[in-house]
Amino acid sequence: MIDDLALRWIVTAMFVFSAGVCLAGAARGHTSAGRLSHVLHAVMAVAMAVMAWPKGAELPARAPMIFFLAAAAWFVVVTVREAGHRVANGYHILMMLAMAWMYAVMGGVALPQRVVAVDTAVKSGGHAGHGGHSGQVAAMADGPAVEPAAWVVGLNWLCALGFGAATAFWLYTLVTARLSADESRSTVGVLCQLAMAAGMAIMFTPML
Repeated sequence: MIDDLALRWIVTAMFVFSAGVCLAGAARGHTSAGRLSHVLHAVMAVAMAVMAWPKGAELPARAPMIFFLAAAAWFVVVTVREAGHRVANGYHILMMLAMAWMYAVMGGVALPQRVVAVDTAVKSGGHAGHGGHSGQVAAMADGPAVEPAAWVVGLNWLCALGFGAATAFWLYTLVTARLSADESRSTVGVLCQLAMAAGMAIMFTPML
């Protein structure tokens, strides 16, 4: 969930736009595999738009996590079958896995945690020498403070940075295509990919 209301609306608009483009692509698809791939991306965009809001973040996470793992498996099959689009399909696999991971972090599975050492000044109500998270301070009232395991945080960072890099790539692709008047790439399609990547990067940021 995104706390800033303005950013929440921006991200929602980005994902709604992406969902619309993907559904239009599904309607124009010439093969059943292509149509299904577009539909899966549309479902992903809608799920991300819902997830940006407080009520959406409170929905059950296990079923969506399994769904997007299955979607990733589908793109693995497509990648094996379509040798000419393996880089693009590999990117789609990573997107679906990232979705499954986000739902896992939101409660789809019980992820390992670690106990956090909190300054005694914080425990007694004073100020910590190195600062402290309010959640950790609150946790000290009932027991030891905990936070996600280091590898969980690291994977969240990897996803955020990875989609940040993807955002830069799609932005570069859009600008160069416009400057060179390259009609081989659909501007709307590139904008869709740009919105999806940027939205994913933004959604992973609160999890860091």
